[in-house]
Amino acid sequence: MKHERKSKRKGKTCDVKGCNKKKKASVPGGKVTKNTDLKVDPSSAAGNAYLCKKHYKEYKKATKEERKMRRLSWD
Repeated sequence: MKHERKSKRKGKTCDVKGCNKKKKASVPGGKVTKNTDLKVDPSSAAGNAYLCKKHYKEYKKATKEERKMRRLSWD
């Protein structure tokens, strides 16, 4: 029997203003506001921001170069 992880924010929607889609990922709120043009709720900007699939993809594209540089520095 498979158990699901219990989330404090079960059923939470995307934290981007004007979006009511289901959350897909949790990312640092400060990075979202710093690296993208997404308008995140102020309460989420201090902690983690929950993003839907569309906005998570946008966030990943915006931070692609930063993540690439971080991986290269592992050598």
